[in-house]
Amino acid sequence: MEHIGRYRTFWKVARALLAPWIRRKFNYTPELCTVEGPCLVLANHNLDWDPLILACGFPEYMSFVSSEHIFRWGLVAKLLIFFLNPIARQKGTTAADTAMTMLRRLRKGVSVAMFAEGNRSFNGLTGEILPSTGKLARSSGATLITYRIDGGYFTAPRWCGNNLRRGRMTGKIANIYTPAQLKAMSADEVNAAIVRDLFVDAYAVQRSEMTLFRGKRLAEGLETVLCLCPKCGRLDTLHSENDTLRCDCGFAVRYNPYGFIEGDDAPFDSITDWDSAQTQQLCALADTAGDGIIFSDDGMLLKEIFPDHSEAVLGSGSMALYADRLECCGHTFPLAELSGFSLHGPQTADLSIGGRCFEISAKARRCTRKYMLVIAHLRSGEPRTDIHAQ
Repeated sequence: MEHIGRYRTFWKVARALLAPWIRRKFNYTPELCTVEGPCLVLANHNLDWDPLILACGFPEYMSFVSSEHIFRWGLVAKLLIFFLNPIARQKGTTAADTAMTMLRRLRKGVSVAMFAEGNRSFNGLTGEILPSTGKLARSSGATLITYRIDGGYFTAPRWCGNNLRRGRMTGKIANIYTPAQLKAMSADEVNAAIVRDLFVDAYAVQRSEMTLFRGKRLAEGLETVLCLCPKCGRLDTLHSENDTLRCDCGFAVRYNPYGFIEGDDAPFDSITDWDSAQTQQLCALADTAGDGIIFSDDGMLLKEIFPDHSEAVLGSGSMALYADRLECCGHTFPLAELSGFSLHGPQTADLSIGGRCFEISAKARRCTRKYMLVIAHLRSGEPRTDIHAQ
């Protein structure tokens, strides 16, 4: 691979400088992996910092698979491309495009790292890992390393913005599979092993360890995940401030430094259980909406994203979901034609349809996730945490 010497040199220098700082900042203890490459490294995902966190455990350069929006970070993106050459996962293209780039690099002797879920967890559970992941690992001809990171969900909940908490994080090699071992397994067996290795139930771990995660404004942003008041049943009436989540009806709960929900009004003590109940209610709401609006939001901005990572604003205004379509800022997107709908950050949606890619964002806090959950339900008949381009 062209410029591989530059990438490897930068990796070693940057890792030597940054790894001690990362370990201190996050109270992070990584297991060191010394397996010789090329390796396909798959890890679970909870922090925007995860590439740096994962790198602490790997002395040798790896090429990361990165979400397309990172390539629109101006000067930062240019520096990342120059020094590390990440692999873009362009929304709206087939997953095969990314897979082929990964395979080419692995076959040239370059290790590749990917966060298998493709998305950070909203509720403390490791997200869906597509069945094609096992097929990719089996056909790569490389050693597969599964690496599990614990403590990330409570350190940086998906909805917390920059309000990081300091507790404890660990990284460990879950398993190592040689090319011969992978060949002896079916693609489904490989995928099942990946899912098993990387699954984390953050609240189950926390109930046994009860690690304190100290921080400020612990509940702020929580309404980007929890949008339905369990007391009055209304949507988008929850508001967070400091460590408290309140509804206009008077409902109030506290998010404590251990990550649990407490208070007389608390229907559940964990985000996991509350989110599960809310998802079922949202899907039931969609099933009874008929031809009318299921829910809507104002203050949205719609952009089109092009293959060269440039963008164009298409409009601003409201977004509304119906049983057969999503309407946003004067544009209509039939649900049957969607090839992808996912989120990055707390509330920015990436939508792909007909080979075109779009981004939907808002300055004010919005629970954009409710669209992702219900769109998946309407398309499949069952609630899921995400849909992906196939």
